[in-house]
Amino acid sequence: MNQEMKFIKGFNHGYTLAKYEPSLLSKIVKDINSKNDYVQGIFSGKEEFELEKSRTHLDDLTRLRTKSKDQDRDLERE
Repeated sequence: MNQEMKFIKGFNHGYTLAKYEPSLLSKIVKDINSKNDYVQGIFSGKEEFELEKSRTHLDDLTRLRTKSKDQDRDLERE
């Protein structure tokens, strides 16, 4: 298996573990000292999931703020 395929496999495993078993992933990465392509992929997959999760939360907050402002404007018109 070439380096790119190892990275991709690690990325997918890291992303999936971050999504469904974050506590297990934390235990796994805590003790990893190796920096091979598979391990780098695991770290990148974990980071990507966390970024997507943060973006989703930010989008939700933005939607709530917009909705709240619209409701305030509607109350002012009445």
